[in-house]
Amino acid sequence: MPILALDFDGVLCDSVEETGTAGWKAGGAIWRDMAADRPPPALLDGFRRARPAIETGYQAIVLMRLLRDGVAPDRLLADFDAREPAVVARAGCDVAALKALFSATRDRWLAAEPDAWAALSPLYPGVAEWLRTQAADSDCYIVTTKERRFVERLLSGAGVAFPSRRIFGLDYGRPKEAVLAELLERHPRGTVCFVEDRLATLIRCRAQPGLERVAMRLAGWGYNTVAERGAAEHLSIPVWELTDLFRSFDQESQP
Repeated sequence: MPILALDFDGVLCDSVEETGTAGWKAGGAIWRDMAADRPPPALLDGFRRARPAIETGYQAIVLMRLLRDGVAPDRLLADFDAREPAVVARAGCDVAALKALFSATRDRWLAAEPDAWAALSPLYPGVAEWLRTQAADSDCYIVTTKERRFVERLLSGAGVAFPSRRIFGLDYGRPKEAVLAELLERHPRGTVCFVEDRLATLIRCRAQPGLERVAMRLAGWGYNTVAERGAAEHLSIPVWELTDLFRSFDQESQP
């Protein structure tokens, strides 16, 4: 039976509308033209299309700012990383401040509208049942750049009692490759199967010495593009469908 390390956003949870809206709300504290309570539907649609460009929450502020400026989603998929520093500088702060702003914005929104907040981050179909019946009682971990308290709130709202000790969030303070190395130490005779929707993260982790026992899998249902899925296959990184995840605890399956 494999030891699963699962990303959260784009693997277990379709959080794109919540992330985009939180990014917009946080941007409203900086720029007057983003002061409306919700982003225009067209910008939220653009955010969904460009979502594969970002890795962690605060970048939603930057992505929404660029979309508000009229940059096309396809262009952002190609050059978001190059554009980000100028937007951070334009905000008049640094990345640490944007992270704090994004986190505080989520906290205020969650406190004011808990049901509306959670409704914009549904678990993918079948995930809640699978977690309740199998993964929560097995060798399964969540490794995410989302803060743990938000993960716990969404899981509990879906009726999933997932052990907090097996959630490694942004506040854990270690990159995903370091968490994977820690899981290998906990399971010295096992193989860790890391399911992640961001190809760049899988490539970075695969290049890390000491992670040879980690089997990398790209979540094809998550926030990635057709080109990235093709590149993963070329790099011998299997692309899973959601049904592959659900079968991963089958005694006959291979990680």
